[in-house]
Amino acid sequence: MDIQKSSVGRDRTTKRTFFNKNLLMLLVSLAIGGGGVYLAKEFIEKKINYYKSQLEKTEEMVSLVVPKRNMTRGTIVSVKDFSIRKIPKKFAHTNAVTQSTMNTAVGQRLSFDITKGKALLWAHLEGGLMPTFSGKIEEGKRALSFAVDKINSISGFLQPKDKIDLLLEYNNQIIPVIQNLHVVATGTRTRIDKTGSQSGNTYNIITVDVTPEVAEKIILAGSLGKITAILRSPLDDKPMSNAPMTVARLFNKPQPKVFKKKKIIRKKRGIEYIIGGR
Repeated sequence: MDIQKSSVGRDRTTKRTFFNKNLLMLLVSLAIGGGGVYLAKEFIEKKINYYKSQLEKTEEMVSLVVPKRNMTRGTIVSVKDFSIRKIPKKFAHTNAVTQSTMNTAVGQRLSFDITKGKALLWAHLEGGLMPTFSGKIEEGKRALSFAVDKINSISGFLQPKDKIDLLLEYNNQIIPVIQNLHVVATGTRTRIDKTGSQSGNTYNIITVDVTPEVAEKIILAGSLGKITAILRSPLDDKPMSNAPMTVARLFNKPQPKVFKKKKIIRKKRGIEYIIGGR
């Protein structure tokens, strides 16, 4: 009996010792693993901070203002719609609104659509300063300039942001070429004169905002005849008739009929067969 108790006691002691060793090894492994993760994380963070500091030393950064969402023309700029993004100065647009100048942009109205995450430019704003004219052109559009005379420029009262229709004088007809064009410049002026002091000034060049296809149509029309611009109300988007104005229409006379020559179809002579005759 004593021998059995002694044997059972030794087994229990052996099992307890084995369990304690395994637990100790598990705790040591966890401690080593945790320490390794911590050291690796600390090493990576140090490396990141090091490279970031090196980047900041070698690259001059600038804080630009970018929209948080796609914004359309006519929207008033507010702080809640924009965020700040740092980029290397050499990649920043010279016309971009920065964090230090954002207060000047707040409250102004957008003149053009702007995509989310794209830098806000002064050219996007009404009354914004523009070092380059290309900043006013929307993506996918072109600025086309063409010559006009005093009558075509609506006696100098045409201003940027006005809408015009273009008529072509060709072969004794007046033909609508392009309708509802957006004027971006008259002469060298790209801003609206709200005081009226410059109204009536003459110029011989106007610039419109067009697609590449429309630009080709206007250039071709200009080579065929005289182009006249007519001013359209900013609230009027209705299309005008595409029917050309002819001399007959001008004097309310019926349109001359165009007679088409009838084609004479000649029947081919065949071979005559006589069957069963005498």
